[in-house]
Amino acid sequence: MNNLLLNKVVIGTWPLSGDYGKVDLKIIQKNLEYCYHNNLKEFDTAPSYGNGFIEFCIGKVLGGKDDILINTKIGNMPFKGKSFKLEDLKLSFEESLKRLEVDSVNILFLHNPRNDIEDFDGVIQFMNALKVAGKIKFKGVSLAKNYNYSEEFLKEFDFIQDDGNLLDMRFLNLKLPSNSKFMARSPLASGILSGKITNNSVFPPGDHRSAWLKEERLNSIMKRVDRINEVSNIELIDLSKKFILSNKKINKVIFGIKSIQHIDSILQIESLLTLNKDIEIKLIELYNEDFGLINQKHLAL
Repeated sequence: MNNLLLNKVVIGTWPLSGDYGKVDLKIIQKNLEYCYHNNLKEFDTAPSYGNGFIEFCIGKVLGGKDDILINTKIGNMPFKGKSFKLEDLKLSFEESLKRLEVDSVNILFLHNPRNDIEDFDGVIQFMNALKVAGKIKFKGVSLAKNYNYSEEFLKEFDFIQDDGNLLDMRFLNLKLPSNSKFMARSPLASGILSGKITNNSVFPPGDHRSAWLKEERLNSIMKRVDRINEVSNIELIDLSKKFILSNKKINKVIFGIKSIQHIDSILQIESLLTLNKDIEIKLIELYNEDFGLINQKHLAL
């Protein structure tokens, strides 16, 4: 049993929010309770996921429990969108606490900021004040895709969250401050590395993937998946989990869930062995050469 790997797991709630397609309330309750009863007690969420819906559900199902860790975000408000104005950040956090039915959270992340924070010092002072008041334990930043952050910016945060998977290894080149820990999100690349998506996959209009995972881009990404499958005879989903959980740079990994089967797959992490180093090196080399594809970088994740 590899409890060290399982201890890295954070349950991602975005897929339950409705942004990946409608989910029945009873299914949401069942999933959250199943996680809790199987000792998966750290959850990642955000007010923008389902426009506050999933935070509300977490509060109703788990809000009264004092042995869970909830990580949420500020900077992207329900129905309003992105705003890093101090008054909006303060309001967003207070509304999240009400929906979650808690007095404090574990990690509070800035949600994918780019160059849209006008008063960075003020934002950091606000987050530090929340730490002193016991409203948050750690402050974090969830990085936006394809945006470069300065070391000066990153050093302000206890946790740095970004994509990390076999199709997106930019985190390997991320220079982390000595005081910061790294949390990888999207280890299965929005389900692409689950082994269930093919060149013919079509997503319903209610699923955010329908806007970008299609046609030429879908075909190019599936070529990358085919190359990954050539590296090892390990099942794709297990190889993906092994790769991200074995990496020493990663402290935590967010696994999104939408069904009991997803949770059972996470629980099987206990039985996974650490990834063979030679296979890990081959996978990194494959990524660095863009999987042997020519002129298709614009079609990557």
